[in-house]
Amino acid sequence: MILSHDHTGAVLPDDVNMLDAVFTEILAEKGLRRDCEAAELIARRLISVYQSGHRQRDELRKMIAAGD
Repeated sequence: MILSHDHTGAVLPDDVNMLDAVFTEILAEKGLRRDCEAAELIARRLISVYQSGHRQRDELRKMIAAGD
């Protein structure tokens, strides 16, 4: 039996890479560095939105933009 990891809550390596890419894009758009307080808040929101079930790249970006 093959198990799906889609709904386990685990953040797999591909997910981490996608989250990092989205985070990097958002920071570049806003002209922010990774080590500033605003970037930390964006990272927290991004993880929170991801954990709430929004897993698509475009959807994550829209959700983060809506929180600005």
